Order: sequence, then C-alpha cells, then structure tokens
Amino acid sequence: MLYCLVSFFYMQPVVAPKTFPTVSETYVYICTGGSSKRYHKTDRCKGLDNCKGTIKKVTLAYAEDKGRTPCKICYKKR
Repeated sequence: MLYCLVSFFYMQPVVAPKTFPTVSETYVYICTGGSSKRYHKTDRCKGLDNCKGTIKKVTLAYAEDKGRTPCKICYKKR
C-alpha cells in the first residue's frame, strides 16, 4: 500500500484510482459461423441463439479487427 506523508507525524494511505480495462483486456463473445457480424457481452445473449458455428471468447480488439460490431441486444443504448 502506498502512503502519502500529510504531516511529519501522520501518514495517510493513498487509494489508487479505479482503472477501467483497456480494449485489449476486455473480452467479448463471437460466433464463428460464416455470416456472423456481431460481438456480445455474454455467451448467453439471445443474439447467439442461432449461431451455426461455435461461440468463442476473444478480446474486444480482436473482434473489432475482424470487422465485428456490437450486438444491438447486448449494447442497447439507454
């Protein structure tokens, strides 16, 4: 744990700020079927119900590099 010297006699712990995962650390799910074009937040998304291939866990960067776009069910705008 890091400490910040507030005064000579009193040291206060410093809490590291929360960081969010980067694109390369974020995982999504894709269908390996030939006509699949989306990536999903979970492997239980209804958008994957008709997957003709297998469901694969990949990084978000990989999915985007392959031209996949966000699933409209998983990534619904609110």
